[in-house]
Amino acid sequence: MATFSNKTFNSALYQSFRPGYNANFYKMVYSYHAKKNGQFDTAVDVGTGTGQVASALAEKFKQVHGIDASATMLASAVKKPNITYHISKGEDLSVIPNASVDLLTVAQAMHWFDTPTFFSEVKRVLKPHGTFAAVGYTFVEFDKYPRASKHIKDLGNEPELLGTYWEPGRLILDNMYKCIHVPMEGVERYYLPNEELPALMSEKVTMQHFRNYIKTWSAYKNYCDKHVGEPDIVDKTIDTIMAEENLKDEDVVEITLPTVLILAENKA
Repeated sequence: MATFSNKTFNSALYQSFRPGYNANFYKMVYSYHAKKNGQFDTAVDVGTGTGQVASALAEKFKQVHGIDASATMLASAVKKPNITYHISKGEDLSVIPNASVDLLTVAQAMHWFDTPTFFSEVKRVLKPHGTFAAVGYTFVEFDKYPRASKHIKDLGNEPELLGTYWEPGRLILDNMYKCIHVPMEGVERYYLPNEELPALMSEKVTMQHFRNYIKTWSAYKNYCDKHVGEPDIVDKTIDTIMAEENLKDEDVVEITLPTVLILAENKA
């Protein structure tokens, strides 16, 4: 994904302010993996970015490999003794031996890949009965401020705002990966939160933190590159929200990100 690979992209900002996946995400992934009698030796996180998921996997697996096409992102990646990072496209896992991986994850990245090629590599590197887990999220929602949620969705979608500044692939994510065929066994798809299952991504953050998170959007970076010297489009939106809801930078808000989780098993 070209924007995140750009040397001018602020990967440190991304690492500091991007929302993370909560315990519910890892519980669902590990539960599925355990039911398939999966081992906890080796995990691979594809499109690892700054290593958010890889860092969590490192607490459970003996060895973790984080793979990303962007050296810029990996420069800010979380460092742990049992994590090894590799610069490579998601469709090229050649650094990983055949049938050597217990769990392969891809978080907020699968929509950028050529999926037939990607899944060919996934099935090659996973052990028989190994687990594949893909997660993606769309526009953040405020739990208590529906008008604010609409402002954020409009910011991301409207052509006169950031709607035309996303790279190809964003529509696949906004459709919650429904158009992606997963050529594996035991495929399970979850759209969360729902009436039965809790959110995989929910946080309490200050409005200042939230403002910085929105500035990690790739569309914002692309917009700024073409509108140098103009008023900040994110600041304008956040300031409008705070004025409408009587919020200040230090006020804490509850946010949720609608999420899709896909789990599957590699055929023996």
